[in-house]
Order: sequence, then structure tokens, then C-alpha cells
Amino acid sequence: MLHIVLLILKIIGIILLCILGILLLGIFCVLFVPVRYRIEAVRQESEGSPPVEVRVKVTWLLHFINLLVRFDGALFFRARIAVITVFKLPKKEKRGKTKRVDTSSETAEEEPIVEGEPLVTERKEKGSESGDDKKSAADKEEPQEDTKAADEEDSAETGCTDKPSLLDKLRAIWKIICGIFQKIKSFFENIQYTIRKFCDKIGSISGKIAYYRDILEGEPFKRAFSLCKGELLTIGKSLKPDKFEAKLIVGLNDPAATGEVLAVCGMLYPLFGGHVEVAGDFENKRLEGRVFIKGKLRFFTFLRAALKIYFNRDIKKLIKLFKEGGSVNG
Repeated sequence: MLHIVLLILKIIGIILLCILGILLLGIFCVLFVPVRYRIEAVRQESEGSPPVEVRVKVTWLLHFINLLVRFDGALFFRARIAVITVFKLPKKEKRGKTKRVDTSSETAEEEPIVEGEPLVTERKEKGSESGDDKKSAADKEEPQEDTKAADEEDSAETGCTDKPSLLDKLRAIWKIICGIFQKIKSFFENIQYTIRKFCDKIGSISGKIAYYRDILEGEPFKRAFSLCKGELLTIGKSLKPDKFEAKLIVGLNDPAATGEVLAVCGMLYPLFGGHVEVAGDFENKRLEGRVFIKGKLRFFTFLRAALKIYFNRDIKKLIKLFKEGGSVNG
């Protein structure tokens, strides 16, 4: 019995080790196997050919994953895993399927409308109903007019008896003058409050500027800046293509302008070296040529830079200082 249990545990351990080995192999492949890319762009000014043709191909793990993007007047995209096409654009329309057209609505017959006495009776009923409505509206308007006349008589009687005295007029004038002075007082108080608030704002802004200036002039910021700068340069070197070629033919309307373009390309020769060749056409206006770029990327380079920046003490300290400065001064 014990032998059987140990055998089962041995099989489970072997299976777990195999799963762990597959996971480690997958992580190793993702981090260290490079993603290769090829970019090619061609421009020709001839009849029957597209003005620009671009082709981009991305592969990984010996073409296990293969992506292709092509543009020659129309966009084409294809994604493959091994030999299986996972996604393709544009998709091919399936043939042999016909759409059924619903003709029931077209063949449906409408019922004829019979003209006769029912329509006449309906019109009579509508006319009688409209007459009754007019009578009821007239009956309702009469009491409203009576109430309006009674209200006018009451208002006339009260207006004749309640005339404002001289004392009431003086009191009303005094209230108006007091209201004007109150508005002037509140206006000046608002101006004083606005000026005080503006001065406080200027003081808080000057305090923030001094606080952040001390942070930027400190040693932690200098060390963090040098670290980020070095990692960005490393990533830039990894992004640099392994192969870059460009052969162009440039021609403008004015031969002098064409000469200026060639002069600028000559000034950039130390930067591109012999990878770029530019020829001039002083008779015709055209822009033709071919550009080819080939390179590779590794995810481990980006992961290493991200981990070094994330676990750096100076960067954590700077983030804490910036947060504290925003909460205190804000």
C-alpha cells in the first residue's frame, strides 16, 4: 500500500516539474528570444503601379508567430501561429450562399376601403361633438368674465381708500438709500476679499516653487535623473536597427532647390554614413526610391530597465516628496 502511495506521489511530482519546466521555458523565450521586424517602403512614379508600397513583417521564435502588414493602395493584414492563419483582413466573402428575399410584404393585398353611410354618420357625430365642445367652452368663459369684473371693482375700491402717506414715502426712500449703501459696502468688501485671496495664492505658489526647486537641486534627483538617462540610452541602443538602407532620387521644379536638398543630405552624411544614397534629377519633378529597415527587440531590456527604476530608492523618495508637497501646499 505504501509503495502505491509513493508511486502516485512520484508521478504527481514529475507532472508538476514538467509544468514548471514548461512555464520557465516559456518565460525564458518571451524574455530572451528577440522579436524580429522588417520594414520595406518603395515609391515609383509609373503608370499602373501604386504611388507608395509599404510592407511590414514581424516574426518571433523561428516564425512561430508571424504578422504581415501590407499597404499598396489597400490595407492587408495577416496573423499566423505556426501555419494556422488566426486573423486576416480583408476577410474573404463566402460564396454559394444566397440571401432570401421576403416577398410576403410585397404580395400582401390591402383591404379595400368601403365608402358609404358609416363615414357619413361618423362625420355627423364629429360635427355634433365639436358643437358641444364650443358650447361648453362658451359656458366656461362667462363665469370667468364675471369674476374678472368683480376683481376689478374690488381693486378700484381698495385703491381709492388705501393711499400712501408722506411718512410711508419717506420710509421707502430711506430703505432705498440704505440698500444702495449696503451694496456699495459689500462691493468694497468683495474687492478686499479678492485681493487678500490673490495675495495668499501668490504666497502659496511661491512656496511651492521654492519647495520643488529644493527637490530638483538635491542629490536624490540628480542620481535618479542619471539612472533614468542611462536606461533610456540603453533602450535607444536596443531599438537601433541592425540594417538600414535608403536609395532615393529627388527632383524638384527648380534645379537650385534640388541642389539645396542634396547639400543638406551631404551635411547629414556623417550621421547616416553610407546607408543613405540620394541622387538628384535636375530635369524632372519626382521622388522615387526604396527604404529598407531590419532589426530586433528583446523584452528583457525593457523589463530590466523598468525593474531598476521601480526599485530605486531615490525615485521612491522623490515620489514621496512630490506627494507630500502637493498635499501640504495644495
